[in-house]
Amino acid sequence: MGAASLRLRDARASDLDAIDRLEGASFSAVDRFPRRTLSRAIRNETASVIVAELNESIAGYVLLLFRKGATAARLYSLAIAPGARGQGTARALVDAAATKALNRGCARLRLEVRQSNLAARRLYERAGFMLIATKPGYYEDGETALQMEMRLDTRERTDR
Repeated sequence: MGAASLRLRDARASDLDAIDRLEGASFSAVDRFPRRTLSRAIRNETASVIVAELNESIAGYVLLLFRKGATAARLYSLAIAPGARGQGTARALVDAAATKALNRGCARLRLEVRQSNLAARRLYERAGFMLIATKPGYYEDGETALQMEMRLDTRERTDR
């Protein structure tokens, strides 16, 4: 996949089916978002959902949450279609999320990731996230979460 063939844009209501399928393909029933939650996020001012299109299909999405007055945004979910993994789609979405958070006035981007999710941890570390805390028993199944943070003040603002 060439970088030029990947298109990033804000999600629309018509993307809900594709985003819901990505959730199902990427997460266990315990970790995935209900369809209703995804639908609300697409319409909510305190959230931003960005999709990656590849050949007119949704290849991935990222969900960001913002709190009024907060200087940190939260990268809440990232899911990539199995056929698009390992091709730069996830990194493009993480970079877009960081730019979106910076453009909304945030100085930091935070997330939690399963301690056992080595591929995601490597992605986030390469993107500039640093470990800031561990949260034992964070997930419903008792697994530890790693809280990571990226400083955005070194990134360049854009008009996106």
